[in-house]
Amino acid sequence: MSLLVVATVGAVTMVPRPYELDDRVEGDRGIAASVREGIGDTTGYHGLSVALVEPDPEGGHRVRSAGLGSVGDEGEGVGEDTPFGSASVAKVLPGMLLADMVDRGELDLDTRVGELLPDLDPVDPAIADITVEELATHTSGLSREETTLPQTLWQFVAKRHPDPAGSVDDFLDEVATRARVDPELRGTNVYSNTGFGLLGHALAARSGTDYADLVRERLLEPLGMEHTHVWSDQDGADPVVHDADRGRAIDLDRTVASGPWGGVTTTAGDLGLLLAAMLDGSAPGSWAAEPVATGDVARREQGLGWYVETLGGKEITAHGGNATTNGHTAWIGYSGDRGAVVLSNTHRYSEDIGIRLLGVDEPSPDNVAGERLYATVTVILALLPGALFLGFAARRRPRPMMRRPTDRAGLVAYGTLTVALLGYVHLAGFWHLVSPGVWAAGVFLAGAAAVVGARRWSGLPTTRGGTPWLRRALTGLVAFAGLTLLVGLAML
Repeated sequence: MSLLVVATVGAVTMVPRPYELDDRVEGDRGIAASVREGIGDTTGYHGLSVALVEPDPEGGHRVRSAGLGSVGDEGEGVGEDTPFGSASVAKVLPGMLLADMVDRGELDLDTRVGELLPDLDPVDPAIADITVEELATHTSGLSREETTLPQTLWQFVAKRHPDPAGSVDDFLDEVATRARVDPELRGTNVYSNTGFGLLGHALAARSGTDYADLVRERLLEPLGMEHTHVWSDQDGADPVVHDADRGRAIDLDRTVASGPWGGVTTTAGDLGLLLAAMLDGSAPGSWAAEPVATGDVARREQGLGWYVETLGGKEITAHGGNATTNGHTAWIGYSGDRGAVVLSNTHRYSEDIGIRLLGVDEPSPDNVAGERLYATVTVILALLPGALFLGFAARRRPRPMMRRPTDRAGLVAYGTLTVALLGYVHLAGFWHLVSPGVWAAGVFLAGAAAVVGARRWSGLPTTRGGTPWLRRALTGLVAFAGLTLLVGLAML
């Protein structure tokens, strides 16, 4: 019983506490006031960097920016130069590079991967036949890399990686040995991170440099984006960009190899400069925003990296990013003669803030569906492990062959996995959408299971059931999964 009391006390004292956006503001207070008014409930936000791009009475466009809330463990206020992760907003860069290289006559939209990367030698020969336009419009037939639960958990565990030197080669090796083109999906808009990684490095190969240098020379320097950095495998130091959801700097090593969709740190002001140039038509490769393919939903069309969609009766050209495993989000977009940028250091979606700044008071249907999905997953991960652990610990009557009998090894293995999953959802759960009390209920169930298991321990065998080798293998696999996740949590 004392174990159950400890679990109850722990559940109450360690319950997840969603972030709140504090009152600090730096920069344009008018923009900050508009953001707060549009948000309403600020639960789930911690630090926001926002920019608004408007026509300048003297010609061209001006960029106004504001920082709201804080970053870092010590609560430093968000300033004009505070770096944020860019998530998939970084995908607009290779799209613009492609358009610029077409303008320069360096390649055509139908140039094939095999021409740009002749040494790739993929297992699937169809990869060499993909065109750069297909990569830039998500119509190549390469996989989407769905964020399934096992993949998300592994990404979470594998936050720390070895020295990223050679990671571009590692990425290309992965493409050559593991990527496949689905002929049924080719020509259909299916979002592919791998496709954009391949596009960026293929363009860099044609220019005779690496992707980071290509972005800097063709886009960042001409547009004056001094605070934007593409992290390449030549950079020795980690980027200093705080991620409130993890309480530490984002480790972008993993995204170095696929820099075209990640590994980019930036500021709202810098992205505002990019938008201003897009609106003026002076940005290199600005026609990348023009629709060239059908989008993944009826209201959306696809440019080179950019999306063009209709919300609230307005056409919006934009790209968003939700790095749920890193815990930051980003959005960039424009409509008519106005543009907006929103960067956030938590995983509450930032896209709707930007849409409201453009005068559209209609939430993105994708965000509504995404929040519903992540809220459901949060509830399942908080309650199901403890419930299943309790059911296993309390099982007494013989069950069909597929139902594992209760034994000590199983209690240890499933208990370990339950604790690990509760730790994971404590950090990664969407607690601004789900009551933190759900997590407390999950801990109570796990504590009850531990009490039942402890009381039965002396009368249980170490292992039992048919096909002992299979039982041991399954128990070992469950225990390994739990320990691996626990190690990953401990390293954060």
